Amino acid sequence: MSNPTQLTPDFTIGHLPCHHFQVTAATPGQVVAQRFEQEPDLPGVIITHESQVLGMISRVKFREQMSLPDRVEIYGQHPIRALLDFIRIPPLLMEENWKVEDAVQASLNRHKDLIYEPIIVVMDNHSFRLLDVRTLVIAQSKLLAQANKLIQKYRVERQKYMGIIQQEKAKFYECQELLKSQHLQAQVLQNTPSREQVTLLKQAEEISQMNQRFVRIAKLISSEGRQAFQATFQGANSICNNTQKILGISKAIANDLETVNRTSRTIGEAIEQVRHLAVQVAVVTNQMGNQPSGLSKVSLEIGRLASKTFELGTQIEQIASRFKLRVHELTEAARAGANVAKSVTIKIDRAEMALLELEELIAEKDFNSPTAIKENLGVQKSVVAHSLVKDLEDAEAEISEWEDIVKQQDSSQYLIQKIQQALKSKKP
Repeated sequence: MSNPTQLTPDFTIGHLPCHHFQVTAATPGQVVAQRFEQEPDLPGVIITHESQVLGMISRVKFREQMSLPDRVEIYGQHPIRALLDFIRIPPLLMEENWKVEDAVQASLNRHKDLIYEPIIVVMDNHSFRLLDVRTLVIAQSKLLAQANKLIQKYRVERQKYMGIIQQEKAKFYECQELLKSQHLQAQVLQNTPSREQVTLLKQAEEISQMNQRFVRIAKLISSEGRQAFQATFQGANSICNNTQKILGISKAIANDLETVNRTSRTIGEAIEQVRHLAVQVAVVTNQMGNQPSGLSKVSLEIGRLASKTFELGTQIEQIASRFKLRVHELTEAARAGANVAKSVTIKIDRAEMALLELEELIAEKDFNSPTAIKENLGVQKSVVAHSLVKDLEDAEAEISEWEDIVKQQDSSQYLIQKIQQALKSKKP
């Protein structure tokens, strides 16, 4: 008989108490009767032949047959197979993993005379056990009792949880009502601005005023830029006028230089004549020491040449004076052009800085005039600066040339003075 274990929902018939009483088909009936007498709890006997089940005889059927007259003598001395063949009750075999409720259902589905016949349980090791139907029904009743207890427990818990759910529902409704009231309060608060909202509105107004000030500043800077560009154009015109004036002075100086060149050539011719006369005087003096008339003529010619040379020197001095005056005027005109150019450059730089600050302050605003002014600024600045630099370079080159000419004129004047001194020393 197997040891019973605790019943669980996954309980099988292999866990139920079973009996192990198995004999071969050749075993005498008297042996089976003695075993039934010794073990009153045995529900029956399993009859096998070569490890195969031939059938099963329950204790009830065995006693019914043995209680009849002459049956003990007939079946007591003969093999138990004879009684099995006479009874012819088909055995009910089940695997040990059958559920208890399934086994009870299969057992009750038999013929009513066979409902309480023991069940043969086939174990996993291919051995056989006998399960009393009474034990199977008791196990099912215990399982049902446990199931009823669980159901009652679940019902109690269900009632408990239903109460909790009802409480939570009540809380939910309370929270819902509270949310509704808070929502109404929030709507009321939204309609009445708070201190923070008032502060934000004031800040927004201040920001709007600042934007308007930025716009006014932008307009002011734009007008200042226009004035700066007008001044730039005026400066450029002044530079152009000064350039024209410098060109006129340059032409006049070129004419004077031509006169100086002619005078220089004349002086050169006079010097050659003086040199020639000096040679003649020397020759005559050596040959005709007692004839002063020839020397007088020579001296007269030399005096005339000296006078002519003096007049030429005076003309050269006058030309040099005019040349210096015009060079001074040219220098002053160049300086005026340079000052104008510096003033124009400073104004352009200020206008550029103002426009850049304007672009940084109102980068997201759309002002067409500052953009156009900036573009015109770049173009006009490039043109004026290029023209200004070119004019200044030309003026500087011309001044350098005129300074060289003046130096050359000073050297000619020095030469004339030397000639005059030499002629005066040679007069009789």
